[in-house]
Amino acid sequence: MELRNEQHQAILGGVWLIGMGVMFATRSWWPGIMFLIGITAIVEGWLNRQTWYGVQGGFWAIFIGLWALTRFSVAFLFVGLGVSAIAGAFIKPNPFTKPKPLVDDSLE
Repeated sequence: MELRNEQHQAILGGVWLIGMGVMFATRSWWPGIMFLIGITAIVEGWLNRQTWYGVQGGFWAIFIGLWALTRFSVAFLFVGLGVSAIAGAFIKPNPFTKPKPLVDDSLE
């Protein structure tokens, strides 16, 4: 099922409203806002069929939030950089190939 742009915006707005509600309830604005940005990036990448870019952006936003919780530990920073490098080596799509267009073959 293909979602329209209005549905994308409604889903992202819902994610933000839920996230803001959780932050109001927990009174955890920092680093809660980084977690919300990360979750939104992952959802937006999924909705736009660019999952890798959404996951990569979401990973870094969530990682910065976790890094803040560890009081900006240099060791934790290196672990995050290493995880990102390894994931990029195995999962990253080829930048020179175009994504296949979505074809509706439901009538066949």
